[in-house]
Amino acid sequence: MPLYEFACERCGARDEVFRQRMTSDVEPPPCPEVPEDGECGMTRVMSGFAHHLSFATKVAEAEATYGAEVDAAMGPEADVGKFARQYEEASKDLPPGEV
Repeated sequence: MPLYEFACERCGARDEVFRQRMTSDVEPPPCPEVPEDGECGMTRVMSGFAHHLSFATKVAEAEATYGAEVDAAMGPEADVGKFARQYEEASKDLPPGEV
């Protein structure tokens, strides 16, 4: 089901024509900005297209755009080894069997 786009050569007004079949002939619509007795020529133009992004692509784009700000706000990554060593040191004072 094609959707054809037209633009006025003089005033730049745009309009769309919908057809149920691609084999149907498409006549340009009258210009929506000019009265019917006025001279305006609608010509067919290339339509834009929609591109739907996957979730992974959206995340990658967000990281590329905002990654530096997020890293600055979150600070450096936690040193897991440091916390493990602190836990180990603190657990030495506990009585046996209670760890």
